[in-house]
Amino acid sequence: AVVSTQSTGSIPEIVLLLLMWSIGVLMFGPLIYFVERQDTSFSGEAANRSLATGNFTRSISTGHFSSAFSGMWFCVVTIGTVGYGDMVPQTEFGKVLASVYTIVNLTIMTIPISIIITKFNKSMKKISS
Repeated sequence: AVVSTQSTGSIPEIVLLLLMWSIGVLMFGPLIYFVERQDTSFSGEAANRSLATGNFTRSISTGHFSSAFSGMWFCVVTIGTVGYGDMVPQTEFGKVLASVYTIVNLTIMTIPISIIITKFNKSMKKISS
């Protein structure tokens, strides 16, 4: 009874939690994809051949992140603390960005969760007294 009463009484906090989670995924998912893209067209021997022949073709390697949606998948798995390991940032900036995303999102998530827990504790005290 307490759980059902409490879950209906915490709908605004649950909506806020989902909204903040969605904003984080929608912001950081494409950003991690963009950061992990690496321009490999002008590296090493291929660059020398391109400069000599005038044949400039652009080659971009995306690593594990093949699209912005794969970046969003990474964000969902990271914030869910599952961490499958199927995709990990390869660049230093990508690793920093993933760390910042995790810290910011976990910090933001604690606000609505603490409100829900406080309401639950008040309901339990009311029932026990």
